Amino acid sequence: MQVKEQFNRYAKQYQERSIIQQKGAQLLVDALPKSLGSVIDLGCGNGRVFKLLQQNSFHFEKFYGVDFSESMLSLHPKGKNIKLFQGDFNSKETFIKLQSLNANTLLSASALQWAKDIKFTFAQAAKTAPFGAFFLFSSGTFKTIHKIAGANSPIHSYATLEAAFLQSYQAKRVEKFSFKLPFSSTLEMLRYIQKSGVSGKLMLPYRALKKVLREYPYNYLEFETALFIGESYDFS
Repeated sequence: MQVKEQFNRYAKQYQERSIIQQKGAQLLVDALPKSLGSVIDLGCGNGRVFKLLQQNSFHFEKFYGVDFSESMLSLHPKGKNIKLFQGDFNSKETFIKLQSLNANTLLSASALQWAKDIKFTFAQAAKTAPFGAFFLFSSGTFKTIHKIAGANSPIHSYATLEAAFLQSYQAKRVEKFSFKLPFSSTLEMLRYIQKSGVSGKLMLPYRALKKVLREYPYNYLEFETALFIGESYDFS
């Protein structure tokens, strides 16, 4: 299943299953200054970051939410200072539109790991707003499952993400976080992965799934993530 199709299909279940994404959004918001100016949320989904900004009394003039999933955008909060539109962070056309907004802050939580060319995406993000803050998953997520199944991670390595970020931003914070999410069974873990928004286009064949069910040694899932905060070189 392609990434866009997965988010469209499981949009209404995403909130209750995206536990680590919620932790990441909170880490991101906790690292921000209170006054943000005009904000772009790239891969805004159902509005998790927006809701946290409101709950934590952040000040922003306008909020632009961008996502490629119409189903997710339909769940995002609406308001007079909120503008939502469909867009793809792999597309130059999307960034041309965003760059015309003259935003002050560009945020993204649990989205840019799906960028086809992460150097391009960070470079374009850095041309869009002077301040950037990003939370991303990296390839150490589900690493034991991938190893047992003989599969490669569908997302970028932490080293690749960090290098791409540092090419476009003067870093204020660069940090790796690891999480463990417990489950009562391996089957429950695999069901969670399918609907959590983390698995993307990873589809294991039946034989590999059987091997994972038989050999997976832990009662938890592994997550590897990155938090990047910085100022764009394009605005310095």
